[in-house]
Amino acid sequence: MLLRTPEDTFRAYQRFIKRRNFKKAYQCLEKLLHQFPDDEGLMVEMVNLSLFDWGRYEMARPWLIKLTKIRSLWKDYALLARGEAQLGNSSRARDYLNWAKELLKEDRSPQAKREAKAIFSEIEDWMKLNEWRSLSEAKAKEATRPGEKVIIPAKEIIPQKDVYQNNLQTSEQSSPTQAVQTNQEKLTQEKETIPTYHIPVTFSPPDERIAKAFQSGSFSPLREIKLLIDYTHLTIQGGFDELLCLNAIEGVERYWYQIETVKKVLKYFRGRVLLCDEVGLGKTIEAGMVLKEYLMRGMIRNVLILTPPSLISQWKEEMEVKFGLEFVTTDEIETMDDPESFWKGRFLIASLNTAKSKKNMALVTRQFYDLLVVDEAHHLRNRSTLSWKLVNQIQKRFVLLLSATPLQNNLIELFNLITLLKPGQFKTEKLFRQEYLMKGNLRRPANKEKLRELLRDVMIRNTRSAIDLKLPKRHATTIRAEPTKIERKIYKRLNDYLRRNDLKRQTVNLLLREAGSSPFALKESLLQMQDEGDKKGIIELMEGLGDVSKGMALTEIIKRNPEEKKVIFTQYLKSMDYITDLLSRKEVPFVIFKGTLTSREKNMAIEAFKNEVPVLVSTESGGEGRNLQYCNTIINFDLPWNPMRIEQRIGRLHRIGQTRDVFIFNLSVKETLEDYIIDILDNKINMFEMVIGEIEPILGHLGKEEDFEDIIIEIWLRSGNKRELESGFEKLGQDLIEAKNEYLKARAYDDGIFGEDYEI
Repeated sequence: MLLRTPEDTFRAYQRFIKRRNFKKAYQCLEKLLHQFPDDEGLMVEMVNLSLFDWGRYEMARPWLIKLTKIRSLWKDYALLARGEAQLGNSSRARDYLNWAKELLKEDRSPQAKREAKAIFSEIEDWMKLNEWRSLSEAKAKEATRPGEKVIIPAKEIIPQKDVYQNNLQTSEQSSPTQAVQTNQEKLTQEKETIPTYHIPVTFSPPDERIAKAFQSGSFSPLREIKLLIDYTHLTIQGGFDELLCLNAIEGVERYWYQIETVKKVLKYFRGRVLLCDEVGLGKTIEAGMVLKEYLMRGMIRNVLILTPPSLISQWKEEMEVKFGLEFVTTDEIETMDDPESFWKGRFLIASLNTAKSKKNMALVTRQFYDLLVVDEAHHLRNRSTLSWKLVNQIQKRFVLLLSATPLQNNLIELFNLITLLKPGQFKTEKLFRQEYLMKGNLRRPANKEKLRELLRDVMIRNTRSAIDLKLPKRHATTIRAEPTKIERKIYKRLNDYLRRNDLKRQTVNLLLREAGSSPFALKESLLQMQDEGDKKGIIELMEGLGDVSKGMALTEIIKRNPEEKKVIFTQYLKSMDYITDLLSRKEVPFVIFKGTLTSREKNMAIEAFKNEVPVLVSTESGGEGRNLQYCNTIINFDLPWNPMRIEQRIGRLHRIGQTRDVFIFNLSVKETLEDYIIDILDNKINMFEMVIGEIEPILGHLGKEEDFEDIIIEIWLRSGNKRELESGFEKLGQDLIEAKNEYLKARAYDDGIFGEDYEI
């Protein structure tokens, strides 16, 4: 086989891996390492191939040793220690283990400490087993006379419970030499009890007497059972039939199809795959599980997640809350003061636009990332764009591309996406066109079955029908309350105040959102502002303010069915105080759920709501991590300006396990910004009755880099009067309708091309 270029060699390596021809795969990597002797990424690939795929430590050893000379990672030394211990070289294993422990002191992360504890324990178990084998062999040699062979019962080869505990104590309290002497003394005391037999030894099925004696014998000692458990654990780690991450993630419902998808990504796709589940099935969770699994197995060290700007905070939150991983993002201004250091970070979430900028692209492509995740990967469909070129040039080992609608216009886009995952899968674009596309029509495949066969090697696409996911309907009602005279005056004066004073954009954003929630939330912020113009008149209007229009609307909703469970969401604590005061006056039982409660208080509140109390009043934190499908009514007292946050609220109730139709009530005060937002989301695109997750790709089709909240505040800033404000929102509404239509067309096209042929 002629391999002219490094790219040819690497493609050959991937083919041999797929065929499980590890010897030839090793030779390919060896050739690459001769060409690039200091390439750390290739050495890591070689170690993983030799250790985890092939199970040949002796082949991995020289590369591990070389890695320790170019970097100082405790895991490298731990792998060497484990390998030497398994070969019976306890002395060398002990040296490597000591070095690993020294390097671990420099890694202060709790995650590293937890991983190291399990790994070090395993290595020490191997060394103790080696010690026992040596002692057993010495005892056997001493007891054997010429012409005789000795059979040592299993109960002596494996240490008894008390001996094992003694070994543990001596490892902490005395020297290894003393531990060996203690074991030798115990063995010497039992020397006379060792039975011997003359050759030949024959075996035949046990008769009834022997069988009864076996059944009445003692159980296996604790040490033997522990070794069996450890062996089973090692066997599991060797493959991907069992996921280690399942017990290390929190607040994640483990659906069977997601677990099977992750296993398939790890075992068959080798970490390079296009995840194209339909909207709402949890591609982010699947990606997080793959990431966590690789980390727990020590197969990756650093991760880069590229995503649209609007999804950065959502990814950061999901990774931290559900997977216990703290990422640094490009949203944090201080991190970008030193971009060179930022891109060398271990766990990064970055805007695709920021990464491909002139300032950053060279820095990003200079690094090597063990795992690259790209969300909304359909933005990479064109090879002539900077986005595609960036992802193609990034040095990476594993790649996850996420998109519910990978195809937007034609099948060449699919060729471009898969080229990022597996260069050469379709050879060249010219050959791809000739073999797979109808002549003169880039949207229709010429050889659909052959195309599907090739796609099965790079893509997983779970569909709702394939996994039999059926949810009840959702019904949304928006109640546009007429403001009271005082409320109208407050909002008008606030509007004038904000336009007269040159306030920071963030301050304007906050005050307008609070005003949409309630005057009580607005008052709190105005009181905290210092020397920011004439706000006294606004505060005076709020003195002695009674029930507001939203409060009266809320009372009417609760009255209709007082016994039915309801969740009332609000973003602000002062609005929550008003709601709870109102419910108390109306003698409606309720519990509260907010971020300042302790874990115990939160659990008690949810338990009371589930079993006793009809109303839960919750801040935004109630939209995270708690599943409330035993309730089917949501009242949005106010709404976040980020539509995906609204979806999170709805998703607490409208999810697997919900058996009844879900009712959503949105409250707004006429002519507030919140009212305009609800109008376009509800009346223009019918967001409140769409599938959970669909708003994300629709916003992606808007083609705007700003967050939705920034788009809203920009409309307000550019509007000098009510007519201009209405015109701005009308234009945004039309853009959303067009974006939704584009999304629906792309979804229909994908359904037609892919069908249900790529599910797990």
